[in-house]
Amino acid sequence: MLTALSQLFSHHRAPDQIVCHDGNQYIHWARFSGQVAWLAASYALHPQQRWLLSSEDALDFIVRLFALLHAGKEVVIPPNFQPGTKQQLIDAYDADAASITLPSIQYAATLQPALNAESCLIHLYTSGSTGLPKQVSKTLGQLEREIAVLEHLWGAQLGNATIIASVPHHHIYGLLFRLLWPLSAGRAFDVATSPMPDILLQQNIRFGHTVLVSSPAQLARLPDLMPLATLQPQLAMIFSSGGPLPPAIAAQFRQDIGVAPTEIFGSTESGGIAWRTQTEDCAWTPFPGIVIAADPDQALLLHSPILGNDQPYRMEDAVQCLPDQRFELRGRLDRIVKIEEKRLSLLELEQQLINHPWVTNAAAAVLQRQRQAVGVAIILNMEGARALEEQGKQVISRTLRHSLAQHFDAVLLPRYWRFPEALPLNERGKLTQAALVALFQAKEVTHAATP
Repeated sequence: MLTALSQLFSHHRAPDQIVCHDGNQYIHWARFSGQVAWLAASYALHPQQRWLLSSEDALDFIVRLFALLHAGKEVVIPPNFQPGTKQQLIDAYDADAASITLPSIQYAATLQPALNAESCLIHLYTSGSTGLPKQVSKTLGQLEREIAVLEHLWGAQLGNATIIASVPHHHIYGLLFRLLWPLSAGRAFDVATSPMPDILLQQNIRFGHTVLVSSPAQLARLPDLMPLATLQPQLAMIFSSGGPLPPAIAAQFRQDIGVAPTEIFGSTESGGIAWRTQTEDCAWTPFPGIVIAADPDQALLLHSPILGNDQPYRMEDAVQCLPDQRFELRGRLDRIVKIEEKRLSLLELEQQLINHPWVTNAAAAVLQRQRQAVGVAIILNMEGARALEEQGKQVISRTLRHSLAQHFDAVLLPRYWRFPEALPLNERGKLTQAALVALFQAKEVTHAATP
């Protein structure tokens, strides 16, 4: 039975109902709701309205999320927990949720029994077209509508399975699939993130009947790290999102364990749009109520009851609509890319490099090697050229990489570096993708600097 997120604490769930497993023990509803109530009362004593939520522990994260909402606060969730990113967003929040410590024993506190779902705001961040993190605000009502669609499609198939995950909880996919949907449906979730095969297998056996929330990169590596058949018969369903799953990997899962991963297509801005299980083809089926169209340049136009948008929402994904209402994706139209299912603005990466005192200009490209990776071409100034001559390429690259690590997740950091005299511009003064990629296929050129 699905309970709206805004009504969770007014439906009087049984005190001994399991909410999650924290790695050592099961956490029951009485303890979970008591922690939410205590923190909500504490947050309500403070006048600040926008609170940063950046807890790496999934249980602490979800407790604080509902406590803040019940205290009438807005929740600000950064795209990652790097210090540089938090500093970059310093004007977006008034206080840090972690500043209030949850004691081991809480006094009795009561919660506002129900929330106004459309007035509860959660601010997430994604890469914007300007290169800076772009705020995407969601109402609790929008998340409730998306969860209702997910439960309608797959609730019966999931049954009472425990949700295990190999993706983080603070991005929209992980937030919905591993925390909010289970809470709303009364399913237990595992607090631990299980990216490694041995941990995944251990959790799968521990809980007996599970659903895995994962990503294409993680699923693609899994067959080389463990026999997929060892996941049987406990694993009832696999979800994947963040990019397309290679057809060969989908086929291998279907062959070895009889479960083809269910892929979810969507974004932070759009919410869930469509799903597929690659069997006969690679086409996507829109969620119930969603209508897909294409504008003249093939950009996807979205009508979504989840968003409640009257006008079509244009996305930077090229799409081919099919006669049966399904569609095929044809790639991105902008410079927001995905590496290991994490979104990266190449423009933001370049701008952060240009901000370094050694760099005059920079250009980034996604390179297709054994694994997709980022390469950057750096134009050094005189100071940077002097450092390069004295310290060498490895030290300079490491220094620049360390600077970027203050703003980007590790998998997004460049793996390939070039220091040419100038960027390869064409006769129109434009830098083409082909010319940039060619830099990484040629031998190193002479390093020089601009004055």
